[in-house]
Parts: sequence; C-alpha cells; structure tokens
Amino acid sequence: MRRYFGVTITIAVVILTLIVMSVAGNITFDRPLENEFAPNRSTYNSGPTGTRALYQLLEESGTPVKRWRGRYSQLHAEAKGSILVIIGPFLSGQKISDEETVTLQDWLSSGGQALIISRSPIEQFGDPAIRTKASDKSPSLDATPEQFIYEESDELIAQPTELTRKVRGLALSDFASRLSFHPQDGTQDEAGKAEGTDAPDEADRTEAPADPSAKKDEDEEYSAPTLSAPVIHLGDKDGAALVDFTYGEGRVIFLSDPFVVANNGIARGGNLTLAMNILRSMGAPDRRILFDEFHHGYHDEGNPLVNYFRGTPAPWLLLQGLGLSLLIIYTYGRRFARPLPLPQVDRHSPLEFVGSMANLQQAARARELALENIYPRFKAGLCRKLGLSSRASRDEILAGARRRRFPISEIELRQTLSDAEMTLAGELIDDARLLTLVSRMRRIISQTAPRA
Repeated sequence: MRRYFGVTITIAVVILTLIVMSVAGNITFDRPLENEFAPNRSTYNSGPTGTRALYQLLEESGTPVKRWRGRYSQLHAEAKGSILVIIGPFLSGQKISDEETVTLQDWLSSGGQALIISRSPIEQFGDPAIRTKASDKSPSLDATPEQFIYEESDELIAQPTELTRKVRGLALSDFASRLSFHPQDGTQDEAGKAEGTDAPDEADRTEAPADPSAKKDEDEEYSAPTLSAPVIHLGDKDGAALVDFTYGEGRVIFLSDPFVVANNGIARGGNLTLAMNILRSMGAPDRRILFDEFHHGYHDEGNPLVNYFRGTPAPWLLLQGLGLSLLIIYTYGRRFARPLPLPQVDRHSPLEFVGSMANLQQAARARELALENIYPRFKAGLCRKLGLSSRASRDEILAGARRRRFPISEIELRQTLSDAEMTLAGELIDDARLLTLVSRMRRIISQTAPRA
C-alpha cells in the first residue's frame, strides 16, 4: 500500500490545484468605491460614474470614435481634424502638466476642437483664467441620482442655440459647478479669492515656451489665445454650466457636469439630446471623436497583447495551462514504484548448455543417459507420423510402417528399435555404436518426412 501512497498524494494535489485555480479564475472582486465624490469617468468603466454607455452608443450608431491612449504631443500628427473629448476628473485627481497644457492649447489654436467635461476644468485644461464655483448643495455620499438631480435644470438654458435645440427636461446634478473666466495679467486674481472662487495656485501661463511638436521657430515664443468672448448656453447668476469659446483657429467647449454623459445620467431627461447636440455642433459624425483615456491610466506604452486580453479570462486560462504543464513535467520526472534493476544482457550462446551437458556425459561415460534424451523424442516423432500412440510396441511400429509404405528399411528400423531398447535396459554400448545408432535414428526420421 505504501508503494502507491506517493501516486495517490500527487493525484490529489493535482486535482486540488486545478479546483483552486478554477475557483480563483471565476472570482468577481468587489468594485472599488465609486460615486460622485470618487468617480471613474473612463469609457472602459461600465459602472454608474463611467462613460461607457455614451461611447458604445456613438460606436453602434456609426459615429467614428476611438479611445485616445497617447500623449498630447501626438495630437498634431494623429488627431488632425478630430474632436477630443476630455472628461474629468483625471486618474487620482491629477492635474494636467505644464508641457501638456502648452501642447493641448497649441493643438486647439491650430484648428483642433475639444469638449472638456469637468466640475473643475482647470485640472484638464490648465488655463489660470478659469474660475470654478462649487455648488452650495452637498448631497450625501449614498444619495441616488433621483435625490441629487437639479429639478430646475431647464431654467439654466440661457438662450436657444444649436447646442440647446430640442433640449427639454434637462437633468443636471446638484454637483454641477459654475464657471467664470478671468484672463490673467501676470498676477493672481485676488478678487476671485475674495468672492470664494477657487483661484489657481499656478503661475501665469499666458506666455508659455513653445511646444517641440509644433512647427514653430525655436526662437519664437508661443502665446496661447485667451478665453474671451464666450457664448454661454447654460448658466445662471452664479456662472456658466455650458460655455463655448473660439480658441485661435479652433474651438473649445466646457460642460461643468459630467453627470450629463455618465452611465447613470445620460438617459435621464434631455441629457442625451444635449450631448449629441454638442458633438454635432463640433462636426460629428463627419469628424472622428477621440475620448482621452491616457489620463485615466490607459497608455499605449503598455504591451499590446496584454492590453488586448486585459479584463478577459485568458490570463487565468494561460496560468492554468502553465500549472498543469509543470505538474505533468514533475510527474514524468518522478518514479512512483520500487526501483527496477537494469536489464542484463545474456552474453552466453544458447548452445553452450548443450555443449556443456555433452562434455559432462562424455566424461562420465553416461552413454545410456544421452540415449535417454534422444530415443524418446525419436520414438514419439515416428509414432506421430505413423498415426500411433507414443506407447506403441515395436511390432505395432513395424506394422504401421508397412501400412504407411514409408521408404524405410524394415530391417534397419527393427534393428534400431531393438538396439535402443536393449541399451536402455542396461546393455553396454561404446561411443562408435552410440554414434551409429543415433545416425540411423536421424536417417529414419528424414525418410518419413513428406516429399515436396
């Protein structure tokens, strides 16, 4: 029983490992905390604060859409004639860097178009002229969309424009901020602080160094356009909720409430109509729409194969296959039984035994013993060919030979049988007579063989 103990343990370990790996592959981990205070605005996110519904709606309606996972420095080369949609907040609340600010603004001023949807758009656009006033209302952390929808959203429609056409029953949230714009003169706007608005901590970026990707002379300083002469589509006395700017040769639109395009808000009231009006006014579906996913953590620098299988069961299948392969290799590399001796090659000839016995019998002069080994076989073979019993007498054998008409000399056959029986009965015989007797036996057997 102990001999099979290792086999049993190994099989049990293999089965247990496969069960554990299969269970682990089917575990659905709880989603991280996701609400309006900690949102995830990625188009990959199908949760309540994600924007996957809008992306799939555009994709299935035939609008050219793509997830932008490159840096802003690639916009000039790869996003010409496209609409860039930036939805905040960014991953971990990160602000846009100075280099990205210059690159994005230069791309817009050279003819690009961007839709920035955020309650604090300075984090996505980086222009210190933007002022944000947070909502006075503070819904609870566990409030449902029905509880934090701003019931008087339609009153925010400032004028009938292309963006607000046919928008009825608008459903902005109580979290929507109000925007105002104050071009900088090189110093911080102290008045903004006095009014309770969020003045930026960053220095004036009006005069920024030239972006290396822009085709400008190295000695020429890049001067970003100012956010002036806005067209306010949604707003009230506290500020704008939807505002439109001409930015150099391009255009930028700010929407201060991502709830309008979020999975839990886009289907409410006139939110979808508003979102589609904005995109159509920017040239959709004739222009390609790019959703910024780079700042949500999805980078093109990653392994394309890993990104392709990300979120699928494929990695678990590969892991299970690898584990099973290692177990098979381990199994074939071990012995599950007692050690077996190596095969021994017999270096002796089969005739060595016959030769040894013949030498022993010759040395002992045991001629009758040699005849005891030869005569029974001779008699049995002769009787079989004559159709007789192996115990047939000498006369029966002679009669059978006459009846079969074998070409055998009856005298020689009688003499051979008689001499062999007398020798076995104890009569002495020398080597010459024994050799003659055995030769006659071989000749008789050969004469009884069937002719071809």
